[in-house]
Amino acid sequence: MRTKRMLALVMTMILVTAMLAACGPDRGNSGNTNQGSNQPTNNNPTSTPEGSDETSNLPEKPAELKVWADDTADKLAALETITNKYTEQTGIPVKITPIAMNDQIQALSLDGPAGNGPDLFYQPGIGSLSVQGLVQPMEISDEVRADFTEDALGALSYDGHLYGMPFVVETYALLYNKALIPEAPKTIAELEKLAEDMTNASNNEYGFLFNATDFYFAWAFMGGSGGYIFKEDGNGFDISDIGFNKEGSVEGASLIQSWFDKGYLPKGVNGDVVGGLFNEGKVAAVINGPWAITDHRAQLGDNLAVAPLPVMDNGNHPESFIGVKGWMLSAFSQHAYWATDLAVFLTNAENSLEWFKQTGETPPNLKALEDPAITEDPLVVGFTEQTKYGKPFPNVAELSHVWDPMANALKFISEGQDVQEVLDEAVVQIQDLIKMAGANQ
Repeated sequence: MRTKRMLALVMTMILVTAMLAACGPDRGNSGNTNQGSNQPTNNNPTSTPEGSDETSNLPEKPAELKVWADDTADKLAALETITNKYTEQTGIPVKITPIAMNDQIQALSLDGPAGNGPDLFYQPGIGSLSVQGLVQPMEISDEVRADFTEDALGALSYDGHLYGMPFVVETYALLYNKALIPEAPKTIAELEKLAEDMTNASNNEYGFLFNATDFYFAWAFMGGSGGYIFKEDGNGFDISDIGFNKEGSVEGASLIQSWFDKGYLPKGVNGDVVGGLFNEGKVAAVINGPWAITDHRAQLGDNLAVAPLPVMDNGNHPESFIGVKGWMLSAFSQHAYWATDLAVFLTNAENSLEWFKQTGETPPNLKALEDPAITEDPLVVGFTEQTKYGKPFPNVAELSHVWDPMANALKFISEGQDVQEVLDEAVVQIQDLIKMAGANQ
């Protein structure tokens, strides 16, 4: 029963994400224009080939495969463990270069054409990568596809082409310390009572903390109040209709401002401060994602627990962002077959489970999801419960113009400025950025 419940929750998240993957202009088959000359006609690795040197229809092995990975120490160590196994099995060295995910796209647009880019890189969803011509299609066999739902693959697909292999599904939730509170607050009212009872700012003690000026986290309460980013219509999103200064978003931002006004949240707090105080036992609950589990579990042990975000006063659940991260095939790779083969290897059941055990990040591989290490882990269940109420990122290029104006807006809101005026100004800034980007195309 737990296994079925786990699969249903995770796949629900992926289904919602995949619904947006088809949005965007028609690119035809242009994704293949940058493939290397060694790309075989039927590029469909089923698993790591064995004895491939004796198989005439496979391309020659490259001297090495290059991978750009997120620059987090524990994840780099886990990835190196897995890629070492690939090298042992195929004889192909894998060079891992740590580059923050947020920096990879700009770096690829510069380094890729110069021949200095990766074969695989790591990103959360297809987004505008295909539109920018930075990825090329992957061809995988039906045997590999069977390990994922079409919805999971669809989240990394565009215009009928698969551009990456799914590796991680994630959202954020409420992490709490059972040594301080026996169970998680179930409503915003309970969360605020917790803050009222346990906050002693002079001792850096708080009932709950999160980086409320980070739009990624703050959105949960804006969306849960009825807000929207871009208005959804039958064909995707109406970019001209931005919802940040509409009633629901304003209500959610006003709620966040009230927590600063009451002293529940300190001004200027960031993610490092939140995590550090939580590890020290000075905060009862924080909002964070599965990427923080390894560190917090090392400090708090069995006292660490995870629950869905508390229900809003209107009866809605906060809408946390959800996403699918995967290994993308660079448009500039000259080794598309073997790079695809490596991506399949990284995301198979054994290695997906190894990744989960070392990082705490949940895989979308169906076989891995059936393992007791996942199905019987209450921390995982807490996150997957929250995915039922999550919201995927709008899969449009214009989303990139939202982050900076909203970060500034939330900072001003935390400082007590008028919420409606601040959000009105943020919307104007977003509209101007979108117009400028369109004029430069």
